[in-house]
Amino acid sequence: MFQTETAEFVRRFADAWAAPTVDGLVALAQPDATFSQPLSTTARGHAGLSNFLDELLQTIPDLRGEVVTWAAADEHTVFVELKLSGTFGRRPIGWTTIDKIVLRDGLIAERVANFDGLRLLGSIARRPRGWPAWLRAKLDR
Repeated sequence: MFQTETAEFVRRFADAWAAPTVDGLVALAQPDATFSQPLSTTARGHAGLSNFLDELLQTIPDLRGEVVTWAAADEHTVFVELKLSGTFGRRPIGWTTIDKIVLRDGLIAERVANFDGLRLLGSIARRPRGWPAWLRAKLDR
């Protein structure tokens, strides 16, 4: 029975990340949920998640996520491999995260994202050497 409920959650999760909005992603979470990931402080509750997602989606407005695979560990825990991509500073970026998601009543109670934050920062920081400093500075805004 829990496999069906978990599969339904993952479908909603995939749909929400296919064209993410703050409201669409917050709707997947319990009001007291916690969200942890590299490069960010832990977001708590709908307000914390809304603030985090608003900033993320303003920074990478074309951000999209694709569920690559998933596995239920038990009736409350699912691991989801999510491939994220978008544009930052006019350059395409992408990373993959493995999210450990604890569900309560079909919604996220806790999410822990696991990805290489230093690798992501490195991909953002690289710029072609030939670009003038004034242009690199504009792209870093």
